[in-house]
Amino acid sequence: MFDTTQATWAAFWIIGAFVLFFALIPLLQTLPPRGRYMLIAVFTFISGLFFAAEFFLPVNEEGKNILTDPFQRLQGSLQVITALSLGLGTYGLIRLHLRNAVQRRPQWGYSLVLLIAFVTMAFFSVWNTLAEKELLGVQRTPLLERAFTLLFDYTLIQLDATMFSLIAFYIFSAAYRAFRIRSIEASILMFTAMVVMIGIVPLGKFISDSMGLPTTLTDEMRTNPFMLENILYNLRLPQIANWILNALNAPVQRAIEFGIGIGALAMAIRLWLSLERGIN
Repeated sequence: MFDTTQATWAAFWIIGAFVLFFALIPLLQTLPPRGRYMLIAVFTFISGLFFAAEFFLPVNEEGKNILTDPFQRLQGSLQVITALSLGLGTYGLIRLHLRNAVQRRPQWGYSLVLLIAFVTMAFFSVWNTLAEKELLGVQRTPLLERAFTLLFDYTLIQLDATMFSLIAFYIFSAAYRAFRIRSIEASILMFTAMVVMIGIVPLGKFISDSMGLPTTLTDEMRTNPFMLENILYNLRLPQIANWILNALNAPVQRAIEFGIGIGALAMAIRLWLSLERGIN
């Protein structure tokens, strides 16, 4: 059953949070720039310290510490921040294209099409969500089902596929420029890429079969790695491509991800300590 008391308290806290938020805006405007910076820096440091302390504090037998329960409750604030960011981005998008359409700036027709498509998609999406969850007495109708299928299954998905197909041409163009043989390293890169591309498609299997290389790996071949049939089997293009992807490419990807992780950690520390120039 739906608890009206909890709903009342939830609405009370939400309204109170909005009132407090809008009340703080004039207060922040009255502060000097240095004071606003210090206030934001203090709140940022305290919030980051809370999340860091919850991660590093020792836990009990249940895998919790004194900050685990408050941490789980505060994780809901991330959804609120995401929703506010989405709303702010939507407002900025509509404001920009609405201004282009009203003032009839160059290519204002594209802005008008975007606004019409945005409103139409949002309307049927909200309608479909309310019907699925049976909220506000909204029920599914043939019009809703046809419109939702037309907009999402027959339009949005096809546009996504078209966009990815166009991106493929840009990837091919970038690969062509990168694979120009101007040095020994570029030659190795070009040869390796050709082996991988041929090996992962049926053409690689066809070439290997045409050369008479073994198609299966028997138990005797597994026990004797230096057996001629085993060596010939590993010379098949699919096997070579798989070895390049797993033995050469995977460590490189892990190294890149490790470097990205260090960079993200450094950026997080700079934001936590308010050392980033963007907030000064």
